[in-house]
Amino acid sequence: MMPISPLAHVQAAVILAAIAALSLKLRFLDKKGVAASIIIGYAIIILGGLSYFAILLAFFIISSAVTRLRVRIIGELPIDKDWIRSWRNVLANGLAPTLTILISRLLLCDERIMAAGYLGAVGTAFADTLATEIGLFYRGKPRLITNFKSVEKGTPGAVSPHGYLGCIMALLIMAAISWMLGAAPPHLAIMLIPVGIIGTTIDSLLGAGIQGKYRCRECGKIVENPHHCEQPAEHISGLKWINTHMVNLISTSLGAILLAAAATSL
Repeated sequence: MMPISPLAHVQAAVILAAIAALSLKLRFLDKKGVAASIIIGYAIIILGGLSYFAILLAFFIISSAVTRLRVRIIGELPIDKDWIRSWRNVLANGLAPTLTILISRLLLCDERIMAAGYLGAVGTAFADTLATEIGLFYRGKPRLITNFKSVEKGTPGAVSPHGYLGCIMALLIMAAISWMLGAAPPHLAIMLIPVGIIGTTIDSLLGAGIQGKYRCRECGKIVENPHHCEQPAEHISGLKWINTHMVNLISTSLGAILLAAAATSL
């Protein structure tokens, strides 16, 4: 690994302190989420550099703003989800990009391969997030990706035209940002789009197929957490140890692998 300048540590501390304070003030993250984001952000700034961190920051700011806008316009989801992001959300979306940079540095991988893996992970996370948020504006009922039956909005594995529109919007934004920051050449930025769509589709398949889902015994809602309304919920499908955060981690990891593999073939 290359030596790290002391200035990089100072830059990381100043930048992350400012972002942490703003995130708490705007309620984008809870306190544990801020702590997790500092660890993720520090690792990315030190090992990858400010351009890589700027890509992740753009994902965080845009997705948080869109989530806040959605809550203001149409309210909370019918299914139980967090809109103030916790440490679980941060790790689910930030762990794969961080590990991609760390492993690439340890193995002395080519910068192009590291960039591809990183963009594949962040791009998939961004695409999936905007697919969920924009998809909630769809006036009809979405359909489950595995059998195309109508389901409630926010149901794991639900897809809609608006959702895929949000997915593509996120990938176009991410491709443009990564190219403008010099983190990816044009051809790699373009390759991010189909890889991100595949990653988001895999996320939906995992959500519909293996993610644990529960029914609240009190209010009757289908929820993702084993507890709701301050009591245990009834497990109705999926694997209990696979939650939405695990699904996000798996899909972002696959996004990293797919784009890195595509980059090696060029």
